[in-house]
Amino acid sequence: MIKKIIILAVGVMVVGSLMAQTPREEYEAWKKQAQGSYSRYRQQSMDDYQAFRKKANEEYAEFVKSAWEAMGRKPAKEPPEEPKPPVAPVAPDVKPEPQPIPHEEVAPHPSPSPVPDVPIPVAPPADNTVKVSYYGTEVAVHVDKGKAISLKELNGETLSAAWTELSDGSYDALLADCLNAKKTLGVGDWGYISLVEKVAKRVAKGENEAIFMQQWLLAQSGYKARLAMTKKGVLQIYMPFDVLVFNKPYIEMDEEPYFLITDNSREDDEIQVLTKGFAEEHLSSLRVAGTPKLTYKACGRRTLRSKKYPTVTLQSEENSNLIAYYNDYPKVVGSWDVYANASLSEEVKKAMYPKLRKMLEGKGEREKAEMLLNWVQTAFEYKTDEEQFGGERSLFADESLYYPYCDCEDRSILLSILVRDLMGLDVVLLHFPGHLATAVKFKSNVEGDFLDLEDGRYIVCDPTYIGAPVGMAMPEYKGGDVEVDVVKIK
Repeated sequence: MIKKIIILAVGVMVVGSLMAQTPREEYEAWKKQAQGSYSRYRQQSMDDYQAFRKKANEEYAEFVKSAWEAMGRKPAKEPPEEPKPPVAPVAPDVKPEPQPIPHEEVAPHPSPSPVPDVPIPVAPPADNTVKVSYYGTEVAVHVDKGKAISLKELNGETLSAAWTELSDGSYDALLADCLNAKKTLGVGDWGYISLVEKVAKRVAKGENEAIFMQQWLLAQSGYKARLAMTKKGVLQIYMPFDVLVFNKPYIEMDEEPYFLITDNSREDDEIQVLTKGFAEEHLSSLRVAGTPKLTYKACGRRTLRSKKYPTVTLQSEENSNLIAYYNDYPKVVGSWDVYANASLSEEVKKAMYPKLRKMLEGKGEREKAEMLLNWVQTAFEYKTDEEQFGGERSLFADESLYYPYCDCEDRSILLSILVRDLMGLDVVLLHFPGHLATAVKFKSNVEGDFLDLEDGRYIVCDPTYIGAPVGMAMPEYKGGDVEVDVVKIK
């Protein structure tokens, strides 16, 4: 375990000397001592970390020699099918009496898995710079020209020797560049996984060498991953996540699914898996709290206009690099908080939010919500995922602005983001059989179909019930016959 020490202030000042100093001189003397102490602490911390890494890599290299186990690989899970309306229903022009929505017990909001806290190694710069294209963004990494692992055959001894070679310090500059790029780009765990994959493919000399380097980078970065070999002599990597992933083959270890993350799936049902993990490894999280900072490349512009409030007309032009990034993101159908908490990209917020705030200015809470609700109801065309993509697929909010169609879950996710960002109100998602809607906790007295939760009353706002005002739920979900699952949004 790496010891972590928080130092608030270090050093002893000689009282006699301080009395002869001005306040400015006292501050400069303290600052000099504190900086020197912090530098010594940081060096000690880095020394401890490097000692930990050295021991962990030596132990892992020994595991690689023999800790392999035959396992059967399972086919990818298909997303559960939930029949959805072929067309978005239109609300009647009536105002029914508000009714309570029966609901199941609300599960607490899931927290993301802890982010690996890995000090960035300080290494002498390597003598060669390699540029890697990461979803349209150029990332520069340093490599040693004279170093390149080679895996002419796959067995425990050759892989162990290659791990030792990677761990001799020659690749620390590459590791540091990857960890720095993770911070600069603002990517979450999956973004970093895909980054080191692209880096390894660019740097290594061969398919297996790239996958082995990717595994090494993930291990050094604190991520839980398992190396595997197929009967045909191909390396693969499997990783567990904090949510269920669809459309990826997987293995089970300790009753936990590990999903194939490399893009070289073979038909081999039985593989050899390195069952031992790297020291201090962490589960990867697919829950994100923002969008990556990718180079902007404009897509085609769309005009999105509300039918009831035609002044609410917005131009949307997405970042095609971000759309490509989301297209590769693992499909986690049913974990809607993953998409709702990701929010919208900063480019979209800068383009749309000032206009929306001006349109909402001076309006009451209910009218603001009505304007946002009707915009999402009527500015977007409805189609099921099956019609548009050939199968279930939830969309991040930027994708809803990009693709020509969206369904109930995509609209509810988008509306939840707009209400939270522009009105500062708490929101939950309501999962009915085959349908997803939104409910808002207003600060003022807003009437309508509602749910009473522990923290207050939430009013239904359904962005797929076309023309329905705030507080109107679809009739089939009222009256007590159907209980809704409540999805908490952070």
